[in-house]
Amino acid sequence: MISENTGKLIRFLLRNIDKYGYNINQLAKFLKISVGSSFKILKELGQDKIVTAQKIGNAVNYNLDLDNLETVKICELLILQEKRLLSGYAKLYGESIREFKNAELIVLFGSILTKKDFNDVDVLFITNKPKAVVDFCLELSKIRTKPVVPLILKREDLIKELKSKKEAIISLIKEGIILKGESLFVEVIKNAKQ
Repeated sequence: MISENTGKLIRFLLRNIDKYGYNINQLAKFLKISVGSSFKILKELGQDKIVTAQKIGNAVNYNLDLDNLETVKICELLILQEKRLLSGYAKLYGESIREFKNAELIVLFGSILTKKDFNDVDVLFITNKPKAVVDFCLELSKIRTKPVVPLILKREDLIKELKSKKEAIISLIKEGIILKGESLFVEVIKNAKQ
């Protein structure tokens, strides 16, 4: 089983798509763990070829090795765990939204994940069927108390937005909960980092 801090570190490296990675001190600061813990975790992950190390100047930066199938599977497992931990309205809406069949990737994001008093439900759909998404969201908005607001993109558009560092999309990737399409999410991150 993956320890809590190891899971936090892997999730951070997956969702923060700086292609140069992060050094031990940065990771410790962002994750609020000790530098010693960061070092120990990265050493173990490096031995298992889950992370790669790259020397940049005087620092050694770490990134996930998304060419390693084991790394991809661990990331998918951690994403599934995040979805399982949803509660309250986020869980309720998430279960309904997940029923939409015509999307490769569905990400729940925005105020529903952080506030009790949210105005709407923001959802990213990666699909080639925008009309079906709009119809689905309108129908769901009729039976739930808050409107479901879709952001509809194609896979290649999402990758392009990430590569161009569009702030709203970067934020969505960092904080959103993947409701469907864990393997595609990891694939998109891999492509965006290249």
